[in-house]
Amino acid sequence: MDKKKLEMDFIDEVNKRFRLSIDDPKEDLEAIQVEAAMEEILTNNIFTSNGMDLVKYDAARIITTVVEEMEF
Repeated sequence: MDKKKLEMDFIDEVNKRFRLSIDDPKEDLEAIQVEAAMEEILTNNIFTSNGMDLVKYDAARIITTVVEEMEF
């Protein structure tokens, strides 16, 4: 079984990375949609990193992992 997650990286006021992970993103998700969501997160100041505001978005990726369950 494949598992997917979307990771979005932001930078805070002291230049430290803040990573937001979302399990099971939409299959047909496009880069422009992710960028718009990241911009919305910044504009509305939705998250902080150790009390610091996020000031810019840095990167995003979709990670796919193959999981093989073992039966006993």
